[in-house]
Order: sequence, then C-alpha cells, then structure tokens
Amino acid sequence: MSQLGPQNEPLEVPRNAYPMVRISSEFFLRSVDLLTQLQGDKLISGLVFMAVWHNHMHDPGGGTVGVRELARRLNLPYETVRRHAWGLVRAGQCTATREGIAVVLAALKSRSTVDWMRKTYLNTERMLVDLTRARLAKYEVPSRPALRQGKLTRDQMAVATASTRQLLAGIRMLGDLWNGDLLRGLVFSAIWTANVKHVINTATAATQAVLPDDQRRPVSILAISHSLRLPYETVRRHAIALEKAGICRRVGRQGMVVPASEHLKLAAGTVQAHGMLTGLLAELRRAGLKA
Repeated sequence: MSQLGPQNEPLEVPRNAYPMVRISSEFFLRSVDLLTQLQGDKLISGLVFMAVWHNHMHDPGGGTVGVRELARRLNLPYETVRRHAWGLVRAGQCTATREGIAVVLAALKSRSTVDWMRKTYLNTERMLVDLTRARLAKYEVPSRPALRQGKLTRDQMAVATASTRQLLAGIRMLGDLWNGDLLRGLVFSAIWTANVKHVINTATAATQAVLPDDQRRPVSILAISHSLRLPYETVRRHAIALEKAGICRRVGRQGMVVPASEHLKLAAGTVQAHGMLTGLLAELRRAGLKA
C-alpha cells in the first residue's frame, strides 16, 4: 500500500500558508478537471498532453520531448506515459519522431485547445479573486468584455501558460509526496479540499491555522469519483487504503474526512504548495499582472 513519503515537519509554517493552500487547492483540482475534459475524461492523457504542450510553449522552435523525460516531469511510470503519448499520436494531436513527441500545429490552434487555455486563464483569475477576498493577494480584475471566444490576449496567454507550468510542478510534487502514486494523492487532495470547500467564500477562509474537525464536512466517494472523473471503484480502493492508513476517517454514511491532526502531520507538503503558489504570484506580477 502506498504511503506518503518523508514527513519531517518543518520548523515553521509560513504565515498565510494554510489559508493560501486551502484556496489554491480548488484551483489545482479545477485545473486537473479542465485537462481531463480536454481529453474526453481521460486524466492521464490530459496530463501528458499538458506536458507536451508546455514543452512547446517553452521551446516553440523545437518542442519535441522524449517519453522518458515526460515520465520524469509528470512523475509517472514510463509505460503509462508511453501508452497515453501514443494514444495522442493516433488521435492526431501529437506527432512522433526519433527525438520524441511534439504537439501538431492543428492541435495547438484547435478550438478545444484554445478553449482549454481560456478556461485555464479564467480559473486562475477565480483563484486570485478568492485570495484577494481573503486578503491574501491584491488582484485587480481588469476591465474587459466577457472572455468567451476568440484568441486570448498576450497577457491572458502569459497567465494561462504560467498557471500550466505551476500545475505541472504541482503534479510532480504530488507524485513525490505519495511515492509515485499520483491517483492516491489526487483522491486525498480531492477529499480534504471537499471537506473545507464550504468556507472558501467566507471569512473563515482566511483562518491562519488548520481548520478544526467541527468545521470539516464529509464527502462521499461517489462525489469524489465525479469530481475527478475517475471510476468509482478506483476512488473507493484508494479511499479505503487512506482510511486503513489512518489518513482519512469515515463519518457514518456521510462520507470521508481528513482530520485536522493529519493536516498537521503533512505540514511539509503545505510549505511546498505555499512556495509554489507564492512563486506563481511573483511570476504573474513580473508579467505585469496586479496580484
């Protein structure tokens, strides 16, 4: 059974770390969902496409990346990445050469890809608004017409690309924390995020400490299955493993909850996630965004 990796609690959790991660976890899971939708509810295919797409954005002149490098960047097994990469090639979204995999031009400009980037931008903006409401950021929503169709502006594309880069780092970090078991890490993240989702738009969202158990709401395995677009049995298996490990607790027929005591044990992961988020905010500010 997969367990979390080393959990040496840091000497000090940065100020605002818990509320910032509490809010940004929603952004992270929505980002994963957008990728899954992009590939017809295929989570791993979405992650592989994102990694290939991001490689192109980093190196438009080349853009080719080897499967082993993709596996390293995503912290996923080589064979899993190879299988999904070739699925993208067969679907005409990517092309394969001796050097590796690249996104085809038609896929880069397709309506579905542009729509994904638009939703990624709006998802980032939603997180920034939530952080600002909790007085954890200073985002000013730009005055603009509704962003529903057409190309993104240069600034909007910069925001979407930076967010995708952070999502890629978050996926890699989650794999590290769970010793390569990304799905278990996602199930865990979805459970604890759902437990506190009801406070995001309230004053409680800015609470500096870990929320106590009486402020956590259980979530059903079925709801997590729907939110991650994963088979019910897959989610149930991981949830049972988390329960046996003492990381999650079942609350009667209401569902699962990650108790506050477990969050305190996982402070190292909170510090990592907080560092990634502050890095994203700094990158957005360098790009000219008021965040």
